[in-house]
Amino acid sequence: MPQRPSYASLLVAAVCCIHISIAGVIAQSPPGEVANLDVTTASVLTWSAAAGADDYNVYRGLTGWLASGIGAQCHGDEITGLTFDSPAAPDRGEGYFYLVTAESNVGGEGTAGTTSSSAVRRPRTPCDMLMRNHVLDRTGYGWDEWSSARYAVLGRQAYVAEQLDPASIDESTNTELSTRLANVTPPEDERELQAAQVIRAVYGRRQLEQQAAMFWDNHFNTDHQSSFMFFSFYQALFPATRELEAVKFHDSIHATYRDLAFNGTFREMVEEMALSPAMILYLDTDTNVRLSPNENFARELLELHTLGVDGGYTQQDIVELARVFTGWNVCKKDAAVAADPLGVCIPRSAYGTATEPAGLWVNNFRINQHDTGQKVLFAGTPHQAIIPSTAGNPASGVNDVSLALDAIVEHPATARFIATKLLQRFVTESPTTQMIDTVVAEWNDAGNPLGVGDMREVLRRVLTMSAFFNPDLAGSKLKTPYEHVTSAFRTVRGRTDGAQVHRTYMTRMQEVLHRNPVPTGYSELGDDWLDTNNLLERQNFGYDMAIRTGNTFGADVIGLLNAHGISTSPTPNNSQQIVEFFNDIMFAGELTAAERQLAIDYLNTNDTGVPSNYTSTRIRETAGFMLGFAQFLEQ
Repeated sequence: MPQRPSYASLLVAAVCCIHISIAGVIAQSPPGEVANLDVTTASVLTWSAAAGADDYNVYRGLTGWLASGIGAQCHGDEITGLTFDSPAAPDRGEGYFYLVTAESNVGGEGTAGTTSSSAVRRPRTPCDMLMRNHVLDRTGYGWDEWSSARYAVLGRQAYVAEQLDPASIDESTNTELSTRLANVTPPEDERELQAAQVIRAVYGRRQLEQQAAMFWDNHFNTDHQSSFMFFSFYQALFPATRELEAVKFHDSIHATYRDLAFNGTFREMVEEMALSPAMILYLDTDTNVRLSPNENFARELLELHTLGVDGGYTQQDIVELARVFTGWNVCKKDAAVAADPLGVCIPRSAYGTATEPAGLWVNNFRINQHDTGQKVLFAGTPHQAIIPSTAGNPASGVNDVSLALDAIVEHPATARFIATKLLQRFVTESPTTQMIDTVVAEWNDAGNPLGVGDMREVLRRVLTMSAFFNPDLAGSKLKTPYEHVTSAFRTVRGRTDGAQVHRTYMTRMQEVLHRNPVPTGYSELGDDWLDTNNLLERQNFGYDMAIRTGNTFGADVIGLLNAHGISTSPTPNNSQQIVEFFNDIMFAGELTAAERQLAIDYLNTNDTGVPSNYTSTRIRETAGFMLGFAQFLEQ
């Protein structure tokens, strides 16, 4: 991963500007060069205003890069003033050089400056291009034609705002999504459940909605196998029913997360999760009874779902919380009483028989298995909550869960824990205390549309803080296997039914959706996914997908190039254009000259290394080859 360090000694270079036109002819000339770049203190850059400039971009590089021709990296984007604080320090013996470019909303980024030898000064990649891919990676699953065009029209802030309002994004004309989803929704088996998540990520315009749904589904992890085993009584006569009913549990709670992530509070989300049949079966709430309490769910609710392992709860809190959840299980009820936890269950003796009555599988509260005694959470702390005895009215014990969740969600550790996880997912794996405090303040704002814990507003705060738009953090996270394969499909007009890639590659990469037996869910930390086998599988996947042209697993690489005016005729100039196009959409143009040349050489030779005029097949192979570059791991 490219180094983005900071500072002890400086080399301030002459200003360089570059002009990039992405959306056709620019009607107005870009601003001229920025003059008088200087350092006024140990870390503050200053420069003079450029005529016609609306904002400025700062690029920074290590002095050691100058000799090798490595361009400076985007370090400050869309700066509206004439100063910029460039923090921190490089390694001993190193220094920085800086470039500042002027930019206008109409004319684009300024014309390039030159060195003393008249060579054009070029940053590694323009800030606008880098930030485009950064925003598309973090709010969704990377570059595709629709998202890139929408970003170009709206700009980064308005694009994020629109993604935060998924209902405003029209999917009715998105036939690629609708035709593929129609084959797997509602899902009838685990394969279709998994496929739907791949299809939504690859083809959906509501990218943030899918990201948020997958985040919460992983945070409140459940395992399809637990539900499948529960329905074992269907296996003899109705094996298809067994699979269908198990999948319904997980599809239902996933849809709930998708909705509440933008239209609900964390408190609502936690209760939906805690009493969902999928979670009741996964963490053994169904075996949690008055005389033999099971602490599995209580422990994970506090450690993984709300307060966090260092949130201040004790073993006694786990004991008390387990007592709160005694009596809950899953059963089948007539539709008329299915929404009532106290409604009568269809007798278990009827399950799996030819005469089993119709009904719905739902959560259920067994009064005679509930501990009616008083429970105390966070005893002796300012957050102590007493859940009164229900011995005088045992049926009212059904409300114990609500009282307990009120206390847990209101505990200050919960807001900090969830804020930290959201920041780790969308901004940086090492969020600062200030970042966390900012998100917690939004969480606690009772003036938000849905009050405290309004999930849309909390996510909005995460995605609009300055750190989210910090160019130094672009590429600082690594994609999970799911993010990797879906972003690869999107980048090269991939075609997928969602199922084949899951069976063939995601299983090998060890991120099997809806089948993780570990309550922690899959890791969001990049280092946890780095091993030689996983990297090899990612490279194999990219190559295999790009060279194929099938509708269920493949890509339309040639159509993508043609649609963007890139000639596929075998000439030296065209080969450079082909590689530059892939460099733009895959890596925001950040490949070094040597890496670009490696791809050009690959395109212009055959499998034995002999120079050869390339064909459409070789172009597809080159796209797959480039998807294997290390930079495609980054987001």
